[in-house]
Amino acid sequence: MKDLLEKYRGNFGSTIENQPLEKPESKGSGQELVFDQLRNAILSGTLDPGHRLLQDEIAIELGLNRMAVREALLRLEVDNLVEFHPYKGFTVASFSLDDLREIYFLRGVLEGTAVQLAISHLGSEKLRELEQMCMGMEKCLETNDLNELARLNTAFHEKIYTAAQSPRLYKMIVRLWNGYPKSSLGYLTLRAPIMVKEHKAIYEALASLNPEEAQAKIKEHLNSALVDLMEYWSQRVGLQG
Repeated sequence: MKDLLEKYRGNFGSTIENQPLEKPESKGSGQELVFDQLRNAILSGTLDPGHRLLQDEIAIELGLNRMAVREALLRLEVDNLVEFHPYKGFTVASFSLDDLREIYFLRGVLEGTAVQLAISHLGSEKLRELEQMCMGMEKCLETNDLNELARLNTAFHEKIYTAAQSPRLYKMIVRLWNGYPKSSLGYLTLRAPIMVKEHKAIYEALASLNPEEAQAKIKEHLNSALVDLMEYWSQRVGLQG
């Protein structure tokens, strides 16, 4: 298990902050603290599917009131990251490898469409910003700054998908991106050079104003991430397809 975690997490035991595609509005500092910490622990795989989330225990550990914890858990339930059971309380949401396949299929459809729509709206300034993000990711590889790499990864995708100028499409992408244990592994050590290369290929397709190529590159990127996620989760928690 340690070898598996080292493969996907890089330095064993290090904490890498997950970056939501669109951060929710602040609901109060206490609730936001619980929400952010639990979300990051779930998406990184620190908390296994089925793990019980005891409200009193969390409140004591974080020094917060029980209501703030409950409100955060209810928000996580809306994002499909936790489940509520009448006689058991809240648990980390369970999922299967079939769920992973479905999520990444839908992401490919939606994000591929967004990339095609974005090309006519990006313009030279936004393309330069995407290029600078790609250069920043390459620098992160040299310095092993995985948290900054995660931030740039999110910013890169957000820049493209908002440029599609389709608010409903963007909201659907955000929901899939933020509400599943997915790309939290997409920028980790052994995958990081692959991810950076894939982002550069997406940028080059956009810069060449080739919508079909851009769509193909985003789908290749997502399929590549899916392969690693399937390996990680199948061994991490013994999921079956």
